[in-house]
Order: sequence, then structure tokens, then C-alpha cells
Amino acid sequence: MSGATTKDGTDLAAVARGAWETRPARRHEDTRIAGVAGAIARRYDLDPTLVRIAFVVWAIVGGGLLLYLLGWLVLPADPADPPRRDRAVGRGRGAPVLVVIATVVVGIATIGNATGGRVVTFVALALAAVTLYVLHTSRADLGVPGTPGVRPAVAVDLGAPVEWDALGADPKAWAYPAPEPAPTRRRDRDTAAREPRRRGVLTPVTLALALVAAGLAAVGLLLGVPGVTGAWIPAAALAVVGLGLVVAGLRGRPRRGLVFVAIPLVLATVFGAYATTHPVDTGDGFVGDQRGVGDLVATPLTAAQVQPGYRTGFGDLTLDLSRTAPGAPIRTTVESGAGDITVTVPATADVTVTCANGLGDVDCLGRSGDDVTRLVDLGPDGPGGQVIDLTVRNGAGDLAVRRG
Repeated sequence: MSGATTKDGTDLAAVARGAWETRPARRHEDTRIAGVAGAIARRYDLDPTLVRIAFVVWAIVGGGLLLYLLGWLVLPADPADPPRRDRAVGRGRGAPVLVVIATVVVGIATIGNATGGRVVTFVALALAAVTLYVLHTSRADLGVPGTPGVRPAVAVDLGAPVEWDALGADPKAWAYPAPEPAPTRRRDRDTAAREPRRRGVLTPVTLALALVAAGLAAVGLLLGVPGVTGAWIPAAALAVVGLGLVVAGLRGRPRRGLVFVAIPLVLATVFGAYATTHPVDTGDGFVGDQRGVGDLVATPLTAAQVQPGYRTGFGDLTLDLSRTAPGAPIRTTVESGAGDITVTVPATADVTVTCANGLGDVDCLGRSGDDVTRLVDLGPDGPGGQVIDLTVRNGAGDLAVRRG
């Protein structure tokens, strides 16, 4: 019975059956944890480092740990490997019990995340399935198909060959060693040593495109493009470097230089995303988004995205609340040690604001002066708009609170 098919007529059931029947065994020589990445790389002629990085990235995004544990379960250990302690006690016939338990626990947690609103986990699992399908349909004949559970043939010692066998009837005569290759002349060796190695263009082109992508993300951050945060800069570069690693892996030409670039980009992206979504507690009672030196631009689109506070030590601070959708009351503090502060509120918002400036011009909803305390402005339409409570303080520089 035929299974589902794709638009080009590919039988998905046949692809799945072929992938299962030719799945590789996990070899001890490939082991870092359980040998899953090495087995997949050997099966589809990929760089093992690329496969390991893919598992790490998937683990960060969601679902990678489950995928690795499933690979540990479905890919058997190579029977040609020397006996190990777990096999000596009779557990070599299947996966260790702890791996099965861990797979069940991680699987329940992962499915819960995927169905509980964390869409990125569901997307990561779907992308893993698509990746495996593409690998098997495009590279099934390039790697080394596995024969799980089958021991390789063992060479039989036929003994010493006979001294004379004109007809070649004695099997022992077939065991003569192959002739040694002709020695390479010194001139040929010297010529080969002097010949320059051809360097590929994939690595420099990928790095150049990664810099361009990071620069575009930085421009978007400076222009205040909605939703763009500092984490976008390493993330954009990481996306390009990851694409370069995939292309290098598919071409069978690993680029370890890109790997060394990808590792710090992954860390910067993860920590940047965490810092963006988690307010910073400085220990002095201030909680929110903070910059020591540099400009800070924030354009929240919902009331929930508004941080409890925004602060810069030295630099301009721009907070645009005019695009914030109506919702719960907003309360936030805006501070700068030295630099211009500009806060824009919706035209119809009910605003209560306190402005304090040490040195510089002040425009606090039309009021001027160094200090404007608890100014209530209901807007041109009167009460009934978005409720906003602002405290704006500046050490030196211009301060402006305006309606958008």
C-alpha cells in the first residue's frame, strides 16, 4: 500500500523505509556522547562537526535534546566494536534503561512546549523532519549505508601460498601480496610541495555576507525599526554563517573556520535574546533596559513590552510609546546621566508625568522649567485614553515629552 506522496510524486513511506533500512550504526571511534552525530555524518557524507553544531543549535531553540536521544535509541551500536561494560552485563541488545526514561521525560516536556504556545519548538521539530527528508533524498547514495546488527565479514587465513601453481587452482595462491606502488621521484615530490593549494571562496564570501547582515541589523536598531533589538546583530551574522556551513557540508568540504566563528555568535545571540526579554536589576532599585555608554532606542508595540525603566549612563535615549496598542496602564521611568531624552506618547493618552533636568532645555508636554512635578494631561479628547505614568530624569542634555 502506497503512503503519502509529495508534489513531485515521491513516496514518503518509501523514503522513510529506505532511511530506516540503511540507518547507520554508532561506532565507538565516533563517540563524543553516544556517537549519533558521527553516525549521521558518515551515513550522508557530512562533516561531523557540522552535525554536532546542528544538534546544539536545535537544543537551544528547542527539541534538539529529544532528537539526540531518539537517535541514541534507533541507531544501534556497531557490533564490530570491542565489548563494553554495558554489553558485558547483557544490556547491549537494546538501549540503556536510563536513556529510555530520559527520552520519555524529555519527549513529554518538548511536546508540552510545542503545544503550549512555544511555536519555535514546533517549528524546530518540523524543520528537523524536513532536513532528514532532504538529506536522504539528495545524499542517500553519497555516504556509507548502515547494516545495523550485521557483523562485517572476517578475513580467513589461507596459510602460506604454494611455491608453484601454474594453473592457479590452489586458493592459497590467491593470497600473494599486491605489488608495491612505484616510488615517487624526488623531483615529483618537490614539484607537488611547491604547488600552491587552491583556496575556496566559500569562507571569505560567507564572512563578508555575515558582516553585511550584521550591519543591516545594526542600521535597523539605530533607525528604531519595530521589533529590532541588539540580539538581531549577532543573530543575522549567525544565520549567514549557518547557511555557509550547510552549503559546505552538502558539498563535502567542511569549513572549520566558520565553525569557530559560529560558536561565539551562538553565545552572543542566546545571551542577547535573554537580556532583551529579561529586565536588568542593577541592585539600586532600577529594573529595566540599561546602557552604560551608547544610545538607547525603544519602540514597544504593546503595554506588556514596556520595561519598568530605561536608563543610559552616557548617550541619547528615545522612547516611542505612540505605537503602543491600548491596553493595561503603563508605568515606567526614563533616566539618562548625560544625553538627550525624547519620549513620545499617544495623542489621546491620559498622561501623568514628572520631569527633572539638571542642565539643558525641558519640554514636558508643553511645560518648561528644570522641574515639572506630577503634571496630569488628559489630551485633547479628555479622559478615557491609554493611562501612562512617566518619570523622566536627566543629568545633562535636552529633555522632551511630546504627543505623537
